[in-house]
Amino acid sequence: MKKIRLRYAPSPTGFLHIGNTRTALMNYLFAKHFNGDFIVRIEDTDLERNVEGAIESQFANLNWLGIIPDESFLNPGLPTYGKYMQSQKFDHYQKLALDLVAQQHAYKCFCTPEELEADYEAQVAKGIVATKYNKKCLSLSKTQLEQNTQEHKPFSIRFNVPEKSWTFHDLVRGDVTFQGKDLGDFVILKSNGIPTYNFAVVVDDYDMQISHVIRGEEHISNTPRQMMIFDAFGWNYPQFAHLTLIVDASGKKLSKRSGNALFFIEQYQKQGYLPEAIFNYIALLGWSPGSEQEIFSKAELIKIFDETRFSKSPSTFDMTKMTWINSQYMKALSDQDYLNFVKKFIDQNQFDLTNKTDAWLNAVLLLFKKEIDFGEQINHKLDLFFDTLQLSDETKSLLNQFAHRHALIDVFENKIRELEQWNLENIKLIIKNSGVESESKGKDLFMPIRIYTSKTEHGPSLVDCIYLLGKEKVLANIDFVKQQ
Repeated sequence: MKKIRLRYAPSPTGFLHIGNTRTALMNYLFAKHFNGDFIVRIEDTDLERNVEGAIESQFANLNWLGIIPDESFLNPGLPTYGKYMQSQKFDHYQKLALDLVAQQHAYKCFCTPEELEADYEAQVAKGIVATKYNKKCLSLSKTQLEQNTQEHKPFSIRFNVPEKSWTFHDLVRGDVTFQGKDLGDFVILKSNGIPTYNFAVVVDDYDMQISHVIRGEEHISNTPRQMMIFDAFGWNYPQFAHLTLIVDASGKKLSKRSGNALFFIEQYQKQGYLPEAIFNYIALLGWSPGSEQEIFSKAELIKIFDETRFSKSPSTFDMTKMTWINSQYMKALSDQDYLNFVKKFIDQNQFDLTNKTDAWLNAVLLLFKKEIDFGEQINHKLDLFFDTLQLSDETKSLLNQFAHRHALIDVFENKIRELEQWNLENIKLIIKNSGVESESKGKDLFMPIRIYTSKTEHGPSLVDCIYLLGKEKVLANIDFVKQQ
């Protein structure tokens, strides 16, 4: 059986985002499920649009997610697979394009941009919607070709599209058929010697012995053109699968302009999402595990991957669902792993840790382990342990609802002042005894104590909060609230 080899082939015109992560991940899962190879190939022929740092970003974020290529320009495979960056293969593409010309599968086109534009406008004026090249240069005589060559007239190379049909079996959509008569003779090599996408990708897939091509549905219309080139060379096609769109909540294609604040993978890393959680969630975008289970390790996803379970409907990117999955991974971390992870996201411009011990900080952070969904959220939880909170109008209004609060707090404050051994058990006992002496219980007991001691009605365990705030800070907070 032919070895399973799949590729992810980004253009360095942008950074790794949700859409191309899904493409890379599906190719990776497919390859790994069948003990095959996952290749990363850089399609960098659009030199003017290439973005500095984009290639490095692609690899850094793929590695962070755990989508590790078996082959790339960083770790190439067999020499026969060729280069892993298209910009290093221009001579190879040019030779093969000229081979097609010699075999009459393609021809040189000397039409200028002005001539092509004039022909396009003439077709539009006639009401032709599906405009295509008029094949003018296909019928050039040998004399004309020689003269153009002697004059060094610039030319592109066009593929001579046969008038036949092409059908391929798509793993997602079933059989798809295209008619050659609907497709114009397309350029495979531009006048500057740079190959077009549809030509270069076929050469690369053949050179690298790619067995399956999984990509977005926007490439469906490219497939018949690529099949023609495979046929012209006498090469076998790979198996194709075109994934359905990822859409936002409004049903529009997900993009950085569609209102999703976090579109690029690097943004998730900076906000403190776990790579395993993102891997897990994106694996479920357009693919079904065949069960109601939602949390899977990478190893589990590789094991259960089934190429027959691609969705035929668009997938909605649900930020709430992704954040929930991340929260499950956060909760599953060991205490030490959680601490190591979340400390990296504390905003030390907002929270001064200079005089805080590791033991104290660890205890504070662990209070929120079950509450935060991603790393950066810790900064929304630490206010009450640093001198940054003010008493909000809503909190003042809530406090005024407790008619017996003054008597309760007087008792509580006195007991705190007299307390010599500051520990959880003694604090718990003080709260209980303060309730008995002031005849307060339930919310009438706990809410006033929480607000007076921490200046907020929200927070984790009241006893833990009081203990970690410390005696001096608790008394200062009580004094502050009394003056409001």
